[in-house]
Amino acid sequence: MKIQRACFPCIVRQAINAMELLTSDTTAMEEVLRRTCRLLAEFDTGKSPPELSAQMHREIRDVLQNDDPYRPIKRQMNEIAWTLLSRLRKEVEEANDPLEQAIRFAIAGNVMDFSTFEKVSPEQIQKTVEKVVNEPIIGLDIEQWRHQLDSADQLLYIADNSGEIVLDRLLIEQLAMFLPVTLAVRGGPVVNDVTREDAVFAGVENICSLIDTGVDAPGVIGEMCSENFQRCFQESDLVFAKGQGNFETLQPSEREIYHLFMVKCPVIAQWVQLPQGTFVGKKFLPATDFARK
Repeated sequence: MKIQRACFPCIVRQAINAMELLTSDTTAMEEVLRRTCRLLAEFDTGKSPPELSAQMHREIRDVLQNDDPYRPIKRQMNEIAWTLLSRLRKEVEEANDPLEQAIRFAIAGNVMDFSTFEKVSPEQIQKTVEKVVNEPIIGLDIEQWRHQLDSADQLLYIADNSGEIVLDRLLIEQLAMFLPVTLAVRGGPVVNDVTREDAVFAGVENICSLIDTGVDAPGVIGEMCSENFQRCFQESDLVFAKGQGNFETLQPSEREIYHLFMVKCPVIAQWVQLPQGTFVGKKFLPATDFARK
């Protein structure tokens, strides 16, 4: 997905919100804002929003001289999600359809996103989890998913955010009953996106294989990803991708991808022709977009 005009002020807002969250140093704030504005002026508009976001967050890390300034926030999100895990696993196990219930909780976890939201509270997470239980999931055909899981040999699951990864574990546990799962995390720290450290905290390395994309971007930028990730992406029978960043960088795609996310911004809402706040769990066919389907 190419960057849209509306993405530019959003990136500036993200830079301001990030610095207000991470530091009280006004000189550092001003420097990041100046660097962000230079990035906007020079950015190739044929690229995706997460590619610009990745560059902006590299500038933030450089100015702050901190290779992972969101680490305390990521730990907090992981710990909050962990307090929900036992109860939600019990609900999955007791559900009429455990796979569908796990899908719902995994999509609810997509609310833990500091690129889109200025802050995420435990109450907001709990409210979203409760809401998604009864809300429609646009595009979700659980029997079709189950059929494809039964007939596939390998699944690649591309994760999105810290905290969210703990709820992803519930879905990965269900998927692993059908076939081997490989979980892909970011290749380096960016915002509160999931890294190996977060995946290990969630304990997912005990139920699936773990790789990273090889790049510190909040999405999958194909040509920048490692050969190992690219090979896994091409060779996996099924690909599940969580979150808007993965959607923005993977669509349109040359292959079939299952996208699971919450519609969080006007640009994506227009792209998929759905209101903000909508939960999506849809199979996207090669070289098509949601609006045309």
